[in-house]
Amino acid sequence: MAKYLCGIDNGTTGTKAMVFDLDGNIMGEDYREYKCEFPVPGWVDQDAEMLFQSSCAALKSAIAKSGVDPKDIAAMGLSTQRCTMVPVDKDCRPLRKAISWQDSRATVECDWIRDVISAEKYYDITGLPIAAVWAFPTILWIRNNEPEIYEKTNKFLLTQEFILHRLGADGYPEDWSNGSLQGLMEIETFKWSQELINDAQLNSDQLPDLVPSAKMVGRITKEAAELTGLAEGTPLVTGGGDQQCAGIGAGVIADGLCEVTLGTAGVSLCFMDKPLKDPQMKMPCSAHAYPGKWECEGLQNAAGASYRWFRDTLANLEVALGQHSGIDPYELINNQVSKTPVGSRGLFYIPYLAGASAPNWDPYAKGSFVGLTLAHDYGCMARAVMEGISLETREILESFEGLGLELKEVRITGGGTKSTLWNQMQADIYGKPVSKLAIGEATVLGAAILGGVGAGVFNSVEEGVEQMVRIEAQYEPDNSNHLVYNEVFDIYRNIYHSMAQNGVYKQIADFQHNHRG
Repeated sequence: MAKYLCGIDNGTTGTKAMVFDLDGNIMGEDYREYKCEFPVPGWVDQDAEMLFQSSCAALKSAIAKSGVDPKDIAAMGLSTQRCTMVPVDKDCRPLRKAISWQDSRATVECDWIRDVISAEKYYDITGLPIAAVWAFPTILWIRNNEPEIYEKTNKFLLTQEFILHRLGADGYPEDWSNGSLQGLMEIETFKWSQELINDAQLNSDQLPDLVPSAKMVGRITKEAAELTGLAEGTPLVTGGGDQQCAGIGAGVIADGLCEVTLGTAGVSLCFMDKPLKDPQMKMPCSAHAYPGKWECEGLQNAAGASYRWFRDTLANLEVALGQHSGIDPYELINNQVSKTPVGSRGLFYIPYLAGASAPNWDPYAKGSFVGLTLAHDYGCMARAVMEGISLETREILESFEGLGLELKEVRITGGGTKSTLWNQMQADIYGKPVSKLAIGEATVLGAAILGGVGAGVFNSVEEGVEQMVRIEAQYEPDNSNHLVYNEVFDIYRNIYHSMAQNGVYKQIADFQHNHRG
């Protein structure tokens, strides 16, 4: 009988692998950190081969640490960063660096979609606003700017099917949740849109095969077994996009539940039993990793990335002291934040280090501190960063409610949940109960659950969630703090709209492009 499941989350800045027993207890885990490349402002590349090798190394180490017999692992499920595009040849070898979901180079291509296809038609078919984050504009950019790569491309892959194929999957299976963020899928049918393919004069043979999540698509090969530590023949199962997997790992599979992940990106996700589209075309309607269901989602391009940027750029002394003393640098940062009052003494941080996604969809938006005075110190800046990230989340949650979606409970996941201070801050900013899960890495847990469903360990997603997902702590909003944050939120929104409407972000973007040396 199967005793264990394993999950991988191949993210933007690192890969996490975990081995779970069937009650959701962690038996072993490993994490491998890596970096993105920034050749020019607004461009973000990654080495796809590095992403694959890091997943294999993390999984092999997690299995070794767990002490379990690899033959007792029933299946592997995979969670991946979405929209990161890898053009490969017929042997699944990358033809160039992968273009990250954070990349904003395809602005001309977005304008073409807007002018030729129209925003209304595009949203009606895909459930997506026009944005450079999706893979479709990236494909067009490669065709327009790197025609030799385009002509050599056998498949335009996302990281899910790239890794699965390399491990032993048959063909190039892309789950619906990832496929819905390619930007070419009919959201109501889970099929590639032949209309969009014809409009763009693309070759549909270059796209992967759409399949549901939790589908067995192959088995670990002998070579992959040596790389990963899994037993040869272990079932390979389609997982999902990282945030849809987090929805599974957070148990967000029923109405009224919302999940917020603060990882490199921030993503807020609401469950939907049917596809609900936004009349203003700002909020995406995407496929859930729960097969046959949907989710409304809001993306923050640089949530945890903002916090890490602060750590690496403005908190170097704190980091050095932490490394020297053996204290986590984030604990030192949190200590300073705890001494700073709600609202950071009127200092505001706009977290658009990689442009703005939902609900503003502005690739030109930039990050900024606003309100700096001589009275502000390091703690104010640190707290402002944390508050700014969660204020952006609040704007997304209010957009959900504007669509008629009820938010009874917000479940939080990701690395940010390690901070009790930040957990309470989120409850205060949102004005809603916030629940922390026992397994904060819900993306990995969700992938493992989907692996269990695909391998027949669980009869359904519901059964897997009931058995493996647990709530560890709950935070109720402090009403006095929430009232202060209502004022802060109004100012926060006014800062962005004032800058955007006056063309300041576009002016800065043009200057950065013209003086990128």
